[in-house]
Amino acid sequence: MKTRAFKMTAFMGLVLTLVFACSPKENAVDLAANNASEVLASKQAVVFIAGYDKGSSTYYKDAKKHFQGLNYTIVDDAFSLQEIIAWLNKNHNDQDYSEIHIVNKGNSKKGLSLETTIHGEVLSQESLLNCLKEDKLPKLENVLSEDSKLVFHTSELGKNQNLLQVLKQTFTANYQPKVFATPHASVFNGQFQKHFLAKVFYGYYPTAQSPGNIDLSKQFMRKYPLEDIHWLDAIRTKQEDEPGEAFSYKFNIPVRWEIDFSGDEEAPSLTSTEAIMDWIDDNEEYSNIIKEMGIPVERFRWKAVKVADKVIIKGKTTVVCVMKPMMQRNNPLSYVRTEFDNQRYYTQL
Repeated sequence: MKTRAFKMTAFMGLVLTLVFACSPKENAVDLAANNASEVLASKQAVVFIAGYDKGSSTYYKDAKKHFQGLNYTIVDDAFSLQEIIAWLNKNHNDQDYSEIHIVNKGNSKKGLSLETTIHGEVLSQESLLNCLKEDKLPKLENVLSEDSKLVFHTSELGKNQNLLQVLKQTFTANYQPKVFATPHASVFNGQFQKHFLAKVFYGYYPTAQSPGNIDLSKQFMRKYPLEDIHWLDAIRTKQEDEPGEAFSYKFNIPVRWEIDFSGDEEAPSLTSTEAIMDWIDDNEEYSNIIKEMGIPVERFRWKAVKVADKVIIKGKTTVVCVMKPMMQRNNPLSYVRTEFDNQRYYTQL
């Protein structure tokens, strides 16, 4: 049985003033200030908007607008690790990178939607290790300073320390950068806060077979019994009506397998949803794929068709994602800080 997988710059204003009557102490202060300016000029911060929006999503557009407001250099045409490293090498210009930010959708289990190489596999721990082993990526040149920071704005990536460690290795040059990622969701262009962190919770149902909001809320209550969230209200709310209010959105996850039974094994007859799920449960390879996704097999809408010696199995689940903005404990109307060096909310390696 064979399977084919588808799938600043710094702005400086220097005013030179000649002072004829100043003390040696004042001269020392001026010299220190000038040295600090020179250090600032020798570093640069860059943000890679490493993806593009589809449909009604504005995630990357909102992230770009946020970082433009902070006067970062923005790069929005690099969609692979190969292109990012090449850009850093080409645009170094004897200025160490103080901060490298990468904005990309993904999650803790599957990794990033960022490509490893141009038109290559999407970035996971396995695919990145393979790229490094096969020497497919360019080497990062000596473009880092001793305190350079590499920040990933990918929701929940902070939970995957193994992948972060490989990324740290990939971006090591003359120095090793400090790597940061949040284990929470990273949200841009909020109703009351332009960039904030949120706890994220997931519910599922077979696409086009919604059980209704009440039954969905019961699914969340069973799965997250210790959370103080009114799940029915959260499912019905599409954006914050007041600071800190839980809200939700939906998206679909498809699965497609094309399985070749041209050998001795006879192609199964999968004429019902139950038969397809039983077949998946009996086949370790496909059962493991579903388990790694963390979604129950019965939460997919399954279909199968037999074409000669092949069976094509398609599944699709609708994800209901509930977001609860993270607020300060001593001030529930204020959002927690999104400074990436805040170890309470960001993983640091």
